[in-house]
Amino acid sequence: MNIQKYLPLALACGMLTACSDSFLEEEMVATITQDYFETEQGFTELLTCTYDAWRQHSQYDHGPISLEVGTDVVTSNTANISAYSASGWSSSSNVATKADGLLAEFTSNVMLGWYPTINNCNRVIQTIDENKAKGIYANGSAEAMRAKAEALVNRAYCIYMINTLYGDVYFPRRYTSALPANYAFARESSESIYRQIIGDLRWAFDVLPTQKQLDVKEFGRATKGVAAHFLAKLYLERHWGKDYGTSEYGRNADGTIDNSNAKSYLGMLFKGNVATDLDSCIHFCNYVIDQDGYYAINDDYDLIFGHEPGDFRGESSPEIIISAVYGYPSGSRVNGRYGNRLANYYDTPYREALWGIPADVIAYGRRNSGGFGSINDFGYMLYADKTQDSRYEKSFRVETPTLLTDGTEYYAYNHSKNATYVWTEEQAAYFNEHILPTYDRESWGGRQAVAGEHKMGTKDLAFAYLENTRETAIDIKEVEAMPFVLIAAWIKDGDKMYYRPQRQTVNSNQMRINVKSHVGLNTMSKSYFPSPSKYEDPDRESATTYNGGRDVPIFRVSETYLIRANAYGLKNQFSQAVADINKVRTRAAYKPGEQRAQVIATLYPGKDNLEAKERQWPYDVTVDCSEAMKISETAWDGQSAASEAEMYPGINVAGAALNNADRFQNYILNEVAREFPAEMIYYNWLHHSGWQYARILYHDKQASTLAQGPSWWPVADNEVTDGTLVDLKGLGNVQPFHTLKPFRQATIDLYTDENGTVLDDAGKKAYQNYGY
Repeated sequence: MNIQKYLPLALACGMLTACSDSFLEEEMVATITQDYFETEQGFTELLTCTYDAWRQHSQYDHGPISLEVGTDVVTSNTANISAYSASGWSSSSNVATKADGLLAEFTSNVMLGWYPTINNCNRVIQTIDENKAKGIYANGSAEAMRAKAEALVNRAYCIYMINTLYGDVYFPRRYTSALPANYAFARESSESIYRQIIGDLRWAFDVLPTQKQLDVKEFGRATKGVAAHFLAKLYLERHWGKDYGTSEYGRNADGTIDNSNAKSYLGMLFKGNVATDLDSCIHFCNYVIDQDGYYAINDDYDLIFGHEPGDFRGESSPEIIISAVYGYPSGSRVNGRYGNRLANYYDTPYREALWGIPADVIAYGRRNSGGFGSINDFGYMLYADKTQDSRYEKSFRVETPTLLTDGTEYYAYNHSKNATYVWTEEQAAYFNEHILPTYDRESWGGRQAVAGEHKMGTKDLAFAYLENTRETAIDIKEVEAMPFVLIAAWIKDGDKMYYRPQRQTVNSNQMRINVKSHVGLNTMSKSYFPSPSKYEDPDRESATTYNGGRDVPIFRVSETYLIRANAYGLKNQFSQAVADINKVRTRAAYKPGEQRAQVIATLYPGKDNLEAKERQWPYDVTVDCSEAMKISETAWDGQSAASEAEMYPGINVAGAALNNADRFQNYILNEVAREFPAEMIYYNWLHHSGWQYARILYHDKQASTLAQGPSWWPVADNEVTDGTLVDLKGLGNVQPFHTLKPFRQATIDLYTDENGTVLDDAGKKAYQNYGY
């Protein structure tokens, strides 16, 4: 790579390991004492370790399970979790265990998690405050103040994420180098936590340098922009929860929470009621967008996560405010115990031989045998016109060419080693009559389909995903006659409508549609859904390497625009809100110079509105879609087609009918979901806004308890016995309390009072979140 990074080191059990290609060039230290961290070198290494704050949720599946499952756009591939059953969402379930692992986990002689990182942050802050640091950090120097500011930012992020998962939580302010005298970890109110971290970040903002002032070797360190964006987010979230600070929502007069109150899930969102919060939010957004002078939205959404081999331009993009920083070799010590494993957890098993097609493009990702789930119907449907909004194609792998496992070209269609499906007579006849006249893919060469010959060859399309709707279902004959495997959400056969039917192999080398089953909802199979492509990494050491080395963006300027838009809308300044929203949406538009995927240009709803040339190989974009992507206030008026397309929930947070303000807030949430799929950012918005339960209830049939759901839920003719496709009845058990994670029972069982006495059953119940 052509940039040097400020990479975290791994601290564990009195051992210090050093990275070889980072900002720091340290020697291995076999044994250390606590005094070492007061030396200039030791303190610098300790400070660097605090940046693990940003990497915890991308190291293993704990992050995706905790910060994707529990939204309305992702469904777990574990049935009892996707249905929110008591066994799936309990204090001893995988949901509890994985979230607990994000807090703290001892593995392979390494302490991982946000609480160990908070401890390191506290050591930095305490060492500076007690004037014990030496060298350049001595005597309250400018370097000392900067180090303290960085530790405050990193500590704030840790406790913010813990609060997002659990509500009121323990927040230590002092460093500890030994086991405590007791395990009395009292929960602190969200209001107190936000007051502390907002104050910390205000101080840090004044001290930190700008991005432009960073040395080239300091890439990845906290800046004024990081503090400003973070502050804007916190001020907005505090405003969202301002009405939940009463006993109705379980908030006691002393600020503590009554966990026996069924509405305490909302009481946990109360962070204070400060009249100037929206103005403060806008003020700090203005700094990032208009005053800092560095940050800007990329012209092309794809640049952020572009992953051509050796192309790392996106990592240093001025759109990115801060990332979880990684390096190469991807399996080296610079990346800690696990490194960036998101490609492994978000990947789809198209890396394996499926449907007669060999494993392909394996260098870009590695399929995890388990994974955690998939984007669901609503998550795909949010992109209302996928021929105009390029974020869909640039966020998900919608098609894949024929390639061998090493990335080289596949065999010709008539080669003896070709193992792809063969044409049936019916399929060949349909293709030649209905599809071939306009099928101009260069690799195809205009050849006729011949029964018994292989469908696919060199540079052909191997398979593609069509996320259509019931109203735009594709004919079953056309699907089966495609010269590639087409995986469609909706297929029709006469007046019969089939939802996500499976494929089946016939006579070992032919493919047909099996209308007697489906793979949606709780029967999902990841290979039938477009998987997020953002973390594909072709620069890993080998195809079987779990770890990646690409950076993971955490704060992006497009989010700053949406934060400011949200604040403007809450102040009834809708013209300013629309302008900020459209800044994000026009960037997302297809523009001349780009190419659409073949399946987008030729099969997706909206293709008929494209210019004729745009529907021909190589599917060059000739018309700028920026104007078409712009919205107006009609997007949340509750009457227009644009408003209808947003699929707003049927009730608000209080259970009443939606008003204009409710629809505006849900429009913003929709836009966040469209802009940040698979980035573990949407969960924070959904949770802190208070809309998490209502949106899951109306957007996820598998989770919902509704007796009569919305019209966009799947109702189909698939011949299945489980009854899931019969009507609009919800299939799950989601409850409001599921918007907070359960504390792991095995962890609570260790807790004591201040005298060291283990909590009794009543004490444990009082500590646990309501419902668990």
